[in-house]
Amino acid sequence: MEHQSRYDPNASSDGSGQRRAHGRARVAISCELKIGTRAWHRAKLADLTPSGFQVATFDAPARGTPLYIRFAGLQMQHAEVCWGKDGMVGCRFLSELSSYVFEHIVGTVSAN
Repeated sequence: MEHQSRYDPNASSDGSGQRRAHGRARVAISCELKIGTRAWHRAKLADLTPSGFQVATFDAPARGTPLYIRFAGLQMQHAEVCWGKDGMVGCRFLSELSSYVFEHIVGTVSAN
């Protein structure tokens, strides 16, 4: 499976021109999601920051819906849906990723 990453430490999160403290990584990596009480299913992560992510999904859940995300080799993370539009869902982690974990994910994806 091919993984891609484009890490832009100065990327704006919302088009406002404001910069994120830890940057945004544009990635293409498989993950697994458990949305609400539904079963686990595979999804494609498109974007990652220490505070959240964007993921492609064909069934956008309502804002505030709890979910879990897991990546190969990493602890499952708890998050909640912030928005959904055109097959993409934006979520925030309930506990922000440490800079070490964030850099590890981005570095692992970039190395593959």
